[in-house]
Amino acid sequence: MIKNVVFDIGNVLVDFRWRALMIDLELAEETQKIFEHTVFGSHWWGELDQGIYEEAEILKNFREDNKEHLDEFNLVWENRDKLVEPYTYAVDWIVQLKEAGLKVYLLSNYPREVFALHTECGSFPFLEKVDGKVVSGFVKMIKPNADIYKYLLKEYSLCADECVFIDDREENVEAARTLGMKGIVFECYEQAHRELERLLADV
Repeated sequence: MIKNVVFDIGNVLVDFRWRALMIDLELAEETQKIFEHTVFGSHWWGELDQGIYEEAEILKNFREDNKEHLDEFNLVWENRDKLVEPYTYAVDWIVQLKEAGLKVYLLSNYPREVFALHTECGSFPFLEKVDGKVVSGFVKMIKPNADIYKYLLKEYSLCADECVFIDDREENVEAARTLGMKGIVFECYEQAHRELERLLADV
């Protein structure tokens, strides 16, 4: 029986709108394509998520890799508070689950300092509604490695077979399933909501 719903944050509860941000900042299309690989798709972003190195150290590497577009990179970084925007359904979905008697948790890959900034900016209006959270940058573990899932289960005394995990990445969901959790690969709210309702009804 499902008692706990565990959400990823990016592209599930908030729109990770890095492409839209670059358009908003009027970056040249060529630069946008470069940053897709050298910034947002870079292994350095994964290092930020994992939180082992300090942000300042990672930034040096970003700037070295993008030295031919340094002004544009700095502009993007100065506007990183606008990188995410909460989906309109996020709070209501969580409230509905809570009212149904379920516990709700967050399990997200997210850079420590960026998470703190986005919290301060009000990008996570659902934070006060959840029962707990594990954010990669703070625990220095990262999905889809098993340790971060085990950390969540131990931290909140959860049984894996009583949890369903919702994430937009197949490999992250598969990792949760390997540990005994149910899993939903998020494609859109309507699809994930429907699949979750089906799981919750299967008692």
